[in-house]
Amino acid sequence: MNKTIAFNIQNHFHLLEDHFSSSISINKHVLADGFIAYLGGIDEAKFNVLLQRQPHPQPEQLIRDAKEFFKNNNIPHWVYVVPKDLDTPILQNALKNHGLVFDEASTVMYCALSNSAQSAVEPEVPLIIQSADVNKAGWLQIMKDAFGGTNETISQYAQALDRAKAKGTNMLHFLGTQEGQPVSAITLTFLDDGVRIDNVSTTPTHQRKGYSTQMVQFSMNLAHALGYKHCVLEASADGLSVYQRLGFAEIFIYHVYVA
Repeated sequence: MNKTIAFNIQNHFHLLEDHFSSSISINKHVLADGFIAYLGGIDEAKFNVLLQRQPHPQPEQLIRDAKEFFKNNNIPHWVYVVPKDLDTPILQNALKNHGLVFDEASTVMYCALSNSAQSAVEPEVPLIIQSADVNKAGWLQIMKDAFGGTNETISQYAQALDRAKAKGTNMLHFLGTQEGQPVSAITLTFLDDGVRIDNVSTTPTHQRKGYSTQMVQFSMNLAHALGYKHCVLEASADGLSVYQRLGFAEIFIYHVYVA
C-alpha cells in the first residue's frame, strides 16, 4: 500500500476513534503529545484508557503521571493501549515495573465501502434488524451476555451512550431479533465520510450461526446507501475472519495492557 494512502487511512481511523471515545466519555485529557486519557464513567478497565499514538522518551515518567491521573480521578482499573510497532522492550519493562500486564491484541481494520466489498452468506434463518430503540433493555442485555459486566456497569454504559446522544454524536444502535428474541447487536458512529463499527455482539446461545456477520453486512450496506465511503473497526482474534470475508483489511495492531 502507498505510504500516503496508508497514512490517510490510519489518520481516518484515529479521527473516528477519538470521536467515539470522546462522545461516550465523561472526560478527555491529554497527558502529553500523542497520549490521550479517556475517562469513561464506567467501572470497567476497558472504558478508562490511556492511548499512545507516538513514541515517548521517558515511558517510566509517563506511566507514573498516568497512574497519578487515574488515581486522582478515583479510577483503580484502566488500560494502556499502544500500537504494536511502538510497544518497545523499554516500554514493556516500564509497564511491568508499574504493574500493568498484557491483556490482548486487537486488530484495527479498514474497508472502503463499495458494492463489491459487501457480499457474505446470510444465515439459514436471517435476523430481523431494526433500531435498538424498539427494545433498549434487550439491546443492553445482549451487551451483558456477550461482553460480561454487572447490572451497574451496563447501566453506566447506557448513560455513556446517552452522553453521546446529548453531545449530538451521530450514533445509531441496531438490534437483531430471531422470532422476537433479541439475539445480536451493533453500534455505528458516523463522522465526515466514514463510519466506525462497535459493539458487534451475539448472545452466547446464538453464536457461530452467522448473525454477527449479518449485522456487520447490514451496517456496511446502510452506510454505503447513506453515502459514506469508509468503514473502520477493531477486531478481536475471534472476529478477524468475519471482517476479512466482508472485505476489511488490517491497518495495524494494538496491544492492550491492564492496570
